[in-house]
Amino acid sequence: MHPTVRETEAASGMVVAEMNTHHFMFRGAGRNRDAARRAVLNAWRVHRSALLARYPERTDSIPDASRMEDHFNIVYLEFDMDAGYRDGERIV
Repeated sequence: MHPTVRETEAASGMVVAEMNTHHFMFRGAGRNRDAARRAVLNAWRVHRSALLARYPERTDSIPDASRMEDHFNIVYLEFDMDAGYRDGERIV
């Protein structure tokens, strides 16, 4: 499901931020783009911490959250509450 992306924040809905890395799709949800961005980057922080606990020698090769957008795009999907979507279009 890929709803159409609007330029404004969702007033009565939610926003999902998606960040597709080489191996994983990270998602974060929030009431607006900023909250969704923080959520997805927090998911990355947790993931990175777990990796570095196992592979501390990779500290320099696994970017921290503040540098993720230098490497990967974050796409924002906006949903209205109580709405139904098909192939990116709100239909209900």
